[in-house]
Amino acid sequence: MNQPHALALDVGTRYARLAVAGPGDGPAGPVPLPGEVPGEGLPLSAEARGRPVVALREAYGAYLARYGPPAGAVVVLPRRTAGELAAAATDALVAEGCPRVRVIGAAHALLALVRHAPDGVAGTGEYLVCDAGARAVDAARCALTGPSVLLRATAERTGPGGLLGSGFDAALLAAAGLSDDEGNLLLAAARREDPGGRRLGLAVTRAERRPDPFDDTPVHRLGDRDVTAGTVRTSLPPLLDAVRRALAEVAPPPGARARPPLLLAGGLARLEPLARRLEEGHRLLPLPGEVDPGWAAVCGGALVAAGLADPGDRYPYAVRVLTHGRSAGRLRTEELELTAPGVLEPGGDTVFARRDGRAAEVLAEPAAHRPLRIEAVGPDGGTVPLPDVVLPADAPDGLCRVGVRVGADGAADLVLRPVAPGADAETRLPLGPLPDLPPA
Repeated sequence: MNQPHALALDVGTRYARLAVAGPGDGPAGPVPLPGEVPGEGLPLSAEARGRPVVALREAYGAYLARYGPPAGAVVVLPRRTAGELAAAATDALVAEGCPRVRVIGAAHALLALVRHAPDGVAGTGEYLVCDAGARAVDAARCALTGPSVLLRATAERTGPGGLLGSGFDAALLAAAGLSDDEGNLLLAAARREDPGGRRLGLAVTRAERRPDPFDDTPVHRLGDRDVTAGTVRTSLPPLLDAVRRALAEVAPPPGARARPPLLLAGGLARLEPLARRLEEGHRLLPLPGEVDPGWAAVCGGALVAAGLADPGDRYPYAVRVLTHGRSAGRLRTEELELTAPGVLEPGGDTVFARRDGRAAEVLAEPAAHRPLRIEAVGPDGGTVPLPDVVLPADAPDGLCRVGVRVGADGAADLVLRPVAPGADAETRLPLGPLPDLPPA
């Protein structure tokens, strides 16, 4: 890599996966790094495991030492941690000198990947997106509507002991008499010898039909130990149950006219018996080209970082504020739309309210000390309130433009910008993450 590339990072429980995309329309791909485990990524130190921000710094430091600063970076986070970790993740990379950083969710990254492909999904419609990894399965029902990917419903499930793929691997290793630490590298190497899991799938299919004698068929050779088809067969049900439950939670309501296709990704999507069983009830969308399912989300993130794919994470709903004014001597309440649906973009410019086609101007000072009610508004008129904002006592005393800005970490601010030339700098009041509306 002779020139800076756009970088994406996806930090898991044991490994960090880093992918890059360069100028042009070429594919995104994994970053070669010293000490990586082929197919899995960069092993995290014991100090970084379970500490996502520490792990992110560690992985970025390894990239920086080898390649220097990227042109920009995207951090892919599971939905369950995106709100909590987005600010800390962006701050961590900015502190290390990364020039541009933004956070996107796994579902947005995966849809960016398949939408970017020449034969990928296009237009409008609903899709089920399932990211099944070491800790959990994150499922979402997504609707493509213009510039936005709406998350209609989301769900997360883990396996026994609070783990999913890691728990499955631990069961295989325990049956082979190997500890987690010594066996994981052997298991990763054995899986590389069976690209696509065809041999494993065939052996497990036979064991499902006739446990005796096919349960004893070796499917992975780990040093001088074997993992058998019977071990995989008996360890699979908790995994399959967790994924099915998550998909059932996000499925369209009864009576829906169409059943959305399923985009299955994450490390567990490599497990042929799991994918085959899910295919019995869902139409699976293919991943583009030779993309490894375990690397799909981070490859989608790299395309977003390079500006080659739109993540569709513009806020899909309108945002409005209830203001007060006097008409004919009477106090009246007015609903002022701050932003239209699909306009606010993380890390983008402030979007200012407009009235009758022109920039709206308000007097902030009379509203000082009074809570302002701000709410998100769905296409059917349903609303979700944001926390009330109280204007400070030193609010600007002249006409202001009022708008909303969303940072790269997904947190929003209410912005007051004085109209008068030479007036003081704008005032920003934190709103926090913008809310989802109840699923349709």
